[in-house]
Amino acid sequence: MKTLLALLLPVTVYASEPTELNYKTAYLWQWVTACAQVMAPEFERQGMPRHFAMNWAVTGCSCVIDGFRKDYPFESIITLTSEERRAAGAFYANQCGKGEITL
Repeated sequence: MKTLLALLLPVTVYASEPTELNYKTAYLWQWVTACAQVMAPEFERQGMPRHFAMNWAVTGCSCVIDGFRKDYPFESIITLTSEERRAAGAFYANQCGKGEITL
């Protein structure tokens, strides 16, 4: 019985993760790029050098996007209203800023 359980465990763990796998690479790349292009100038205005600001923006945006990917299947995220996306983005940004989501 223990052997059967050990064989099923990896399948069960994997079966709980496909939400993230539904996001296509091109979609994620465009999302990170668009987010970072908005955020990097904000960091530059605060005095960060350009390359550091872009790296910081990409890291922060990736953290927020990973939060979305964990909680929303791709099919539902594309149907969220602007207000719903904004509220969820603020929630994940707050978690990332507090270190509740690791980068």
